Amino acid sequence: MAETKNPTNANSPTTGKGVRCVITTPEATVLDTQAQFVSLPLFDGQRGIGRGHAPFIGRLGAGEVRITGERGGAADAVRRSFVEGGFVEVGQDTVTIITQRSVPGEKFDATSARADLEKIRSVPARGDDAIESRMRSEEAARSLVRAAERRN
Repeated sequence: MAETKNPTNANSPTTGKGVRCVITTPEATVLDTQAQFVSLPLFDGQRGIGRGHAPFIGRLGAGEVRITGERGGAADAVRRSFVEGGFVEVGQDTVTIITQRSVPGEKFDATSARADLEKIRSVPARGDDAIESRMRSEEAARSLVRAAERRN
């Protein structure tokens, strides 16, 4: 008896090989794809996720999400996206990223990223909360500059 595929289940995390990667911002789901491997910028370092990874919830730092072996593309092709903090949940071969800001790799611009970093640095911060906020903004801007420079 021939096996049939259920088209409504095409995006199921258990369909095919690899992991499902979803990036969500408050405005929209900006990415929902199947890939072989996902590299995440956690607040305390990078972490790679492949099929069968143990479940966890983590805090994201500012940096690049790298998605390798995306369905429909070359096995070694890498899709990049910059995220500015947030959280990640890994479970049942699904990586769900919830972030305030996500910039697709094709929109990385080193010149404007450097200009944004200089703008942040030029504004004085007074008081503990303002200094902490500026430090977070500056770190995110530096991460975007690094990501944009790697792309070029």
